[in-house]
Amino acid sequence: MRATRCSRGMFSVLLVFLLAAWGVSPAIGAHHESASGVLDGKTFVIQEGEKGKEAKGSDTLVFKDGKFRSVGCEKYGFGDGPYTATVQGDTVTFVADTTSEKKGKMHWEGTVQGDRIQVNYVWVDRTHWYKPNPKPLEKWGKGELKKGE
Repeated sequence: MRATRCSRGMFSVLLVFLLAAWGVSPAIGAHHESASGVLDGKTFVIQEGEKGKEAKGSDTLVFKDGKFRSVGCEKYGFGDGPYTATVQGDTVTFVADTTSEKKGKMHWEGTVQGDRIQVNYVWVDRTHWYKPNPKPLEKWGKGELKKGE
């Protein structure tokens, strides 16, 4: 009888391990779905600021053809970059990276729920002779779907 309990326990551990390796959560009701281009066609207007501080400006975030773009960052040479999204219930979580030849890289992470968006992003400036170790600038943004979208 003891061998049977041990075998069942080992089977359960093995099953959970295999499910985790395949990306399947054994939790009841957990459902994540990778959704390429799920935010395409949406444009959000946000208020943004440095982490821990009040909003200091606004920006427009555009999702189109599987790519993400910050209109406000175009003046620094940032273009669009591919985004990945995951859907869980009515929430879409996304990640994107954008780059500028002169001004470095930005890593964006955000959540869209209905017509509302929240983002956090980190801007790491490119190294320059006068700035050999640029400090990452952490920022946040909150906003809504652009009217008429």
